Order: sequence, then structure tokens, then C-alpha cells
Amino acid sequence: MRYRCSVKVQLTAILLCIAALASANNPLKIKVLDENKEPLTGVKITAVEEEVTLFTDFDGVGELSQVQSPKVYKVEYAGYESGYIKISARDKEEIKITLRKSGL
Repeated sequence: MRYRCSVKVQLTAILLCIAALASANNPLKIKVLDENKEPLTGVKITAVEEEVTLFTDFDGVGELSQVQSPKVYKVEYAGYESGYIKISARDKEEIKITLRKSGL
């Protein structure tokens, strides 16, 4: 017995596959701000158990290309308190982090 799908069903299935592939390839943006909501340039974000390091750009944004499993990242910037953040594959689009000036 052969099953026939309508053109609408076939197109819908194809579009869903394309959307899934497109969202899987989008990098996760991490935006780092100070207490005044100003972007911080050159913030170091490092995966704790791996040799993955990235830095924020002029707009305070760093991008992780692919997050497969939950990982802990250390966020550090001179003159500010360092911190840790856990990022998983479920995190989408953009994560915002606010750093406080250190009390030194």
C-alpha cells in the first residue's frame, strides 16, 4: 500500500526541517554590560573544562557557535568581579550578563 502526501504536507515538512537546521546553526550571543547598562568590550569568557575562550566585541557581545551540552563558563574583566554562568543547548538567542565593579 502506498501513501500519498499532499503538496501542502510535503512543503510544510520541508519548511520545518529547514527551520530546525537554521536554528541549530545560529550562534548564541552573550552580551556583557556594566551596572550602568553600558557594553563592556574585551570581556573574557572561558569554558571551565575546555580550551574554549571568546572575547566580547565593541558592542559587548561574544558568540558561541555551538552549545551541545551544559557547560560552565567563567566571565572575567579587569576591574570587575568575575563570575560563572552555566549555558546549555536550550539557551537561545541572547544571554545578558551584568558585571559589577570590584571593591578594590
